[in-house]
Amino acid sequence: MLAYEELRGSQGREVWFRPPRYEARRLFPHVLPRVRVNGNLYNLQNISLGGVAVLAQHGAEASLEVGEVVPLTIQQSGLSIFESEARVCRTETTMFGSKVAFNFLNNHVEFDALLNRNAQAQIARRSSLLNGETAQLVSKDYRAFCSDVLNVLRSYRAVLDENINLSRQFGHNFDADGAYEACLEPLLKHWRSLWRTGNDLAREVEHKAEAMQASKEFTEVVLTPELRMGAIWDRSYAKPLGYPGDFEVMNQVYDWERRGNDVYQMLMHRLGLEVAECIKTRMEVVQSIMTKLVREKGIDRTARIMSLGSGPAREVELFLAGSHSAHARAEFTLIDQEQAALRYAFEKTYPHVVRLKDYARVRCLNMSFTEILKSNEGFEAVPPQDLIYSVGLLDYLVDRRAMRLTQSLYNTLAHGGLLIIGNMNETELSNLWPMEFITDWTLHYRSEAQMLAWTKGLQPAEAWTELDPTGRVRLLFVRKA
Repeated sequence: MLAYEELRGSQGREVWFRPPRYEARRLFPHVLPRVRVNGNLYNLQNISLGGVAVLAQHGAEASLEVGEVVPLTIQQSGLSIFESEARVCRTETTMFGSKVAFNFLNNHVEFDALLNRNAQAQIARRSSLLNGETAQLVSKDYRAFCSDVLNVLRSYRAVLDENINLSRQFGHNFDADGAYEACLEPLLKHWRSLWRTGNDLAREVEHKAEAMQASKEFTEVVLTPELRMGAIWDRSYAKPLGYPGDFEVMNQVYDWERRGNDVYQMLMHRLGLEVAECIKTRMEVVQSIMTKLVREKGIDRTARIMSLGSGPAREVELFLAGSHSAHARAEFTLIDQEQAALRYAFEKTYPHVVRLKDYARVRCLNMSFTEILKSNEGFEAVPPQDLIYSVGLLDYLVDRRAMRLTQSLYNTLAHGGLLIIGNMNETELSNLWPMEFITDWTLHYRSEAQMLAWTKGLQPAEAWTELDPTGRVRLLFVRKA
C-alpha cells in the first residue's frame, strides 16, 4: 500500500483529465447505432460523455468543415436514441471513409439512459421488421429467403441436439466427429445454393440505399445471431480491432481448423470458412509466384518483395519454411497499419530468418494506409522492388483512390518488376450477400475492365487479370517495362 504522499498524478499532457472514450463495437456488440448529420448516415466509431467520432459509410467523403455546427442524431435501427447540436472538431481521410469527430454543445451522454434507449429501439425495430411494417423496403422474397436459410440451419441444429440428448439419456458417448462428418457435405450443398440465391436478391437492392439498409438490418436480426455461433462469423461481425478482415480473421481461414464448443458451432464456423476460402487461395497464388521469382533470381541476386496490407504474412512464413528458401536470397518488406499483425508476422518469420542467416531478411513497417493514400511519398524509404503485392486492401477503396495507389505501387517497382493486386470479383457466387448482409463487411466488387483501368497512363510492359481457384478474387498483374 502506498502512503498518501507517494501517490502520483499524471504528467505532461496527461494532467488534463479527459472523460473515458468507449469503442462503439464494445458498447453496442449486437447492432451498431448509426449517426445522422445533415441527412447523411455515418458509422459510430467511439463515444464519450461529450462527443463522438464517426466514419463515413463505404469509403464516402464527408463534406464537413472544422468548426461547423450541425444537428447530430444517434440512431438505433432508424430510431433516435440521442440528439444534440454538435461542433466538428476534427476531420481526416481514411481508407474506410472520412473520419469526423464532434463535440456536443447542448447535451451530454448519460450512458445508462443511452443503453436503455438502444435496447428499446432494437426491440421496437425487431417488432416492425418481423410484423411486416417494412414490407415496402424488405421484399417478401427476401424475408421468405431468410426464413428458408434459418430453417435449414435450425434443422441441422435440431437433429444434433436430439441425438446428443439421447446419448446422455442412455449413458453413451456422442460421436461428435462422426456427426460433424455426416452433416458437412449435405449442409455445404444446401449452403451454396442458398448463398447463390442470396446474391441474386442482394443485387436487386444493391443500388437502392434505403432498401439495402433495411434488408441488412433484417438479416442482422434474423440470421446473423445464428451464424455468429461460428467463430469466424462472430469476429467478422464484431470487428474487435475496429475494422473488417483483421489478421485474426485471416489466420482462421489459413488454419482451416474446426472451432467451437460443439458440433453445431463447428459447422457454422465451417460455413464461414467456405465463404472466406478465397482469402487462402489468393495467398497461395501469391506464394507460388513469389517462390518462382526468388528461384529465378538465384543465389547471387537478392529478390526484393513488398506486401502492402500484409496482415499475418503467412505466405512469407510458408516460403521461408520451405526447402527452396535455402538456395536463394530474399528481402521482404511487410507494411501494415496494425501493430499486432506485424508482431505476429515477425515472430513467425524470425526463426526462419535466423536459420537462413544472410539468405533472408524480413522488415516490418507500421504505416497508416491513410497516410500512404494521401501521398505518393509513402514508399520513399523502400528501394525498388522486384515483386509488390496487395491482395486484400484495394477492395475497400473507391476507384480513384485505387488507381492512385496502383500507380504509386507501380512506381516503386524495379525495372521488369511485377505488381499483383487482388480484388473481390463480380461473379455469380461472389461474397456480396454473406459478407455485406450477414456481417456488415462492405467491399467493392470489380470486373476485369474496372481493374485494368487502374493502369491507365502507366505504359506497362503488360497488364492482365486472372482468377483465383474459387473464382471469387480477381488478380491484376502489371509488369513494369
